[in-house]
Amino acid sequence: MERKTERTKFKSSEMRAIRAISEKQLEKMKGAAAWRRIDFVISLLLVVLFAFSLRTFVFEPVRVDGRSMVPTLQDNEHMIVEKISYLFSEPKRGDIVICYYPGYKDSCVKRVIGLPGDIIAVAEGVIYINGQPLDESAYWGGFINGYMAPVTVAEDSYFVIGDNRNNSKDSRYKSVGAIPIERIKGRVCAVAWPFSNFRTISRVEYGA
Repeated sequence: MERKTERTKFKSSEMRAIRAISEKQLEKMKGAAAWRRIDFVISLLLVVLFAFSLRTFVFEPVRVDGRSMVPTLQDNEHMIVEKISYLFSEPKRGDIVICYYPGYKDSCVKRVIGLPGDIIAVAEGVIYINGQPLDESAYWGGFINGYMAPVTVAEDSYFVIGDNRNNSKDSRYKSVGAIPIERIKGRVCAVAWPFSNFRTISRVEYGA
């Protein structure tokens, strides 16, 4: 015998209840989708903020422009500059730093050789610090052209110079002079590009 089935009929009150439940579920789904979009935007903004903060306050890539730091740094190499250490300590003799000359908008990369209170002079092809010749054999082996009468590095300032001694505009020039600490923005810690030239950059240790 064929069995017949009958479609369940809902009362109007039940239909209203079902409709209300459906509408609530739909609103929840819409709310979840909207929240997911908001959450994505917030996450993206946090990533951008983190990247900006990292570049501004921690590490920054900087391209070498010119040959003033040859042989230590080559033209068009990309350096990694760290900005943390100088928040807690002063630049050291032998550091390679990124700094801004008076009146310059672009940064320069140079090596710190003179500290506050040092007396710097150039004579007979050699740099003298407090009357003693500076041993630069780690990066320079030539004769330094020109003569510079002794100058005393001012308080909170640093005497910087390019490793390519005869092809560098630096603190030896009166228009540049010693660089105030607030114009020194970070220390070069590595060369990152091209990858084939990747290397870390350490402070040269010498007594002077």
